[in-house]
Amino acid sequence: MFFNRKGAEEKPEEVLMSMEVYACNSCNGWMRKDFATDDLLCPLCGDQTSVEMRELPQISN
Repeated sequence: MFFNRKGAEEKPEEVLMSMEVYACNSCNGWMRKDFATDDLLCPLCGDQTSVEMRELPQISN
């Protein structure tokens, strides 16, 4: 019987960081502070957003 060893490789551990995000007040839309638009409107529905803190994986720009 053949067993695939590709799945057994270790994946890098995700580093979670506390980050500020702008969350929409009327839908589930949100965006990281680093990628927010100047007007701070929701990219999905166009409504106002508010600042929240979330645990998110670190990404490199």
